[in-house]
Amino acid sequence: MNKTIDRDEINRQMASLLSLGRDPVEVPLEVKPKPAAAKLDLSIIFFSDINQGMDHKYQLVFDLTEFADRHGFTAVWLPERHFHPFGGIYPNPSVLAAALAVKTKQIRLRTGSVVLPLHHPIEVVEAWSMVDHLSQGRVDLGFASGWNPNDFIISRDTFGEHRKIWFDRIPIVEKLWRGESMTFQNGKDEPSDIRIYPKPIQETLNVWLVVSRSEESFRIAGSKGYNVLTMLAGIDLAKLSEKIKIYRDARRDNGFDPEGGVVTLMMHTLVHRNLDIVRKAVREPFYDYIKSALTGHVQAFDKGQRPSEEETKKMVDYSYERYFKTGALFGSLAEAQDIAEKAVNAGVNEIACLMDFGVDYKVVMESLPYLLEFKETVSQ
Repeated sequence: MNKTIDRDEINRQMASLLSLGRDPVEVPLEVKPKPAAAKLDLSIIFFSDINQGMDHKYQLVFDLTEFADRHGFTAVWLPERHFHPFGGIYPNPSVLAAALAVKTKQIRLRTGSVVLPLHHPIEVVEAWSMVDHLSQGRVDLGFASGWNPNDFIISRDTFGEHRKIWFDRIPIVEKLWRGESMTFQNGKDEPSDIRIYPKPIQETLNVWLVVSRSEESFRIAGSKGYNVLTMLAGIDLAKLSEKIKIYRDARRDNGFDPEGGVVTLMMHTLVHRNLDIVRKAVREPFYDYIKSALTGHVQAFDKGQRPSEEETKKMVDYSYERYFKTGALFGSLAEAQDIAEKAVNAGVNEIACLMDFGVDYKVVMESLPYLLEFKETVSQ
């Protein structure tokens, strides 16, 4: 028989499995608003479920990227995901970035993210140096530690130490990117000096650290001078503002301009004529998207700790309502502007709009003029 769980238990499992936090509460930000001239960049980020309903799995990626490129969006972000329908069409972001590089002219090509413990630094730099050449120097890289044990089928020895390896390998990637020679053991277990060819066009690499709840990760990102890609994972904007302050303080304490780093916030996005249209368009696909995401998170737990079907449904129901109200960029232009203002006041520099979560293709394309109007109002 399935055990029943109370609301507090649902919330606890939500935070650990889905990283979606507690009840939505409007908490005043204890952050002084930035000047009216403060700029909020807009970019596009992808993380489709493989069952999004399109015959051509990458058509929406191509169409949204070309739209963003034409209209001056800052970047397009590509994930790395393995062996699961949630994000499963993105096992190698460098392959997709190479295709986008020759279709675009100005938009930055970013990873959100490379799971660095799964790859030798040489492999990363070689692949992305090619993309840097194909794009004429438009590559930025975001790095993550990974968490799903199934992903580490392709790098079994690094699981368990993946967080440490994540931090250790970023400086190696940066050195190789700059064209420096480094020594590695070859197939005969002999030291061999290696440089990367072709050398990237960009002399230095712009690095993002992909972080969510860990204050220590925000602190490390700041201390190393990295940028940050984050999400409202178990927190609201008020709590995020506290983490951003930790990040800014760490930059200052380590000799970096405290305001120089970029904080990018990923948000599920549909800006349209009014909230009713958005609510109708996202209800079923966003619900299914959250359910798919949950099954991916559950893989990381021992079988005895996994929720029952009844518990899973409760968590998805609760998650949908919480995310729709407080964790996404959903609604009319005015409602989107209100969310953007709160994000800027929290210290966010850029919103990465996630639009490929299963909303009907036609509705997504119809929404683009509204998204563009939103961009023009927040990026002045």
